[in-house]
Amino acid sequence: MITVISYIGILSAFLIAATVMYLGLVKIKLI
Repeated sequence: MITVISYIGILSAFLIAATVMYLGLVKIKLI
């Protein structure tokens, strides 16, 4: 159970980081 929770935490953190990077690229393209 602990492994599942930690896996979800890592996955969500990766998705957040990817979203921030994607938004950063979009802002650079808009500028």
